[in-house]
Amino acid sequence: MPATTTVTTTTTTTAPCDSCTGNYTWNQTGIILAATASSTIPQACCVFLPGNNTFYICGHTLRFVQSWVTGGASRTAVTNNTGNHIDYISFNKDENMYTNAHDKNLVRRYAPNFADGTAVDDSYTLYIADQDNNRVAKLDQNATSSVTSINTNGITSKLSALLLNPLVSNQIYISGDTGNTVYLWTFVAATPSITNTQVNCGSTLQAPRSIEMYAFGNLYVADQNNFQVVTYSANSTMGTIILSFTARPMDLALNSQLNLYVLLDNGKLYKHQLI
Repeated sequence: MPATTTVTTTTTTTAPCDSCTGNYTWNQTGIILAATASSTIPQACCVFLPGNNTFYICGHTLRFVQSWVTGGASRTAVTNNTGNHIDYISFNKDENMYTNAHDKNLVRRYAPNFADGTAVDDSYTLYIADQDNNRVAKLDQNATSSVTSINTNGITSKLSALLLNPLVSNQIYISGDTGNTVYLWTFVAATPSITNTQVNCGSTLQAPRSIEMYAFGNLYVADQNNFQVVTYSANSTMGTIILSFTARPMDLALNSQLNLYVLLDNGKLYKHQLI
């Protein structure tokens, strides 16, 4: 695969209304970390930061997962060329990587440094957003079939992202591409515990996609069809706009310094520094 040179071009965006979140503010000027104007990530979908100066990127039609080193000048394929329709990447504590393939209705596992082959907890239980069946499926380690952990039928459909609640072990955050809400749901409960829909400036989420949590229980949402990133403070259901873009945010991640990484549907990954 030909190498792609990383270019540190910047783009400036202006967030509408109030774009601050209490004690946290991010630089509205993002630095491009991956892709260039002539070589973008096709149908960019997901980014994952394991915390070792490496980040992983997938594209819906890319057919493999890319690995980039922070500050490096090239990308590396870390999976084989059979993984089309990848939307999300997860890792467990042993650095096994999991990817989905919704066109084949399967989840693949890749052992470290092995290219043949999305939320995973420390007991190796795998939770899967089963879009066609409107449920969160649970697959225990060594199990041969999955069971329904949450039934979302009649409440939300086309699940897109799952995030295990790091503060409460029996809860998970759920977003959906066709809705306007991020739910906090207790496993096997019939209805969600919390619904996050409202955003400051009198708006609502539109097709929320990626969700992350960091620092004191604050929730970060890639508000896809509003072209922005929204945060919900702990114990609040009113979101605050922190970044706005001219392309749709497909995925986001935060590092230990709370710098925000946003992957846009124009095939570029931006880093926004915490001020």
